[in-house]
Amino acid sequence: AATDLNLTLGLGLLAFVAIQYFGVRAHGVSYFTRFINTPALANVAKRPMGAMDFVVGLLEIISEVAKIISFGFRLFGNLFAGGVLLFVMSFLVSMLVPAGVYVLELFVGLIQAFVFAMLLLVFSAIAMEGHGDHGDEH
Repeated sequence: AATDLNLTLGLGLLAFVAIQYFGVRAHGVSYFTRFINTPALANVAKRPMGAMDFVVGLLEIISEVAKIISFGFRLFGNLFAGGVLLFVMSFLVSMLVPAGVYVLELFVGLIQAFVFAMLLLVFSAIAMEGHGDHGDEH
């Protein structure tokens, strides 16, 4: 099932929703100032770099969308390649070599699940961490 792009992108979208949930839970609605940083624009006269902070926030939106694609395609690519390898090996050589590849693919699948979980953990921790001047509130 994991060799279908719909499932892996769905898992990536689910991970994205979880990351946003943890960010909002840790910072409240002010979490979204990380993306649309209107407080930085309010002080542009005093702090000209506030405009740059606003643009960086917009780049963070692109980064969040890229996480969905990154999660989905990383998982899909590795598992799909393993399935293709098993398919080709089973037609080229006897039954003994593909059995070894099955064990290797099981290991690769476990590593991919671990990488997916660790990335979700790291991205969630980053979302819950204070950002900019707003980190002192909590």
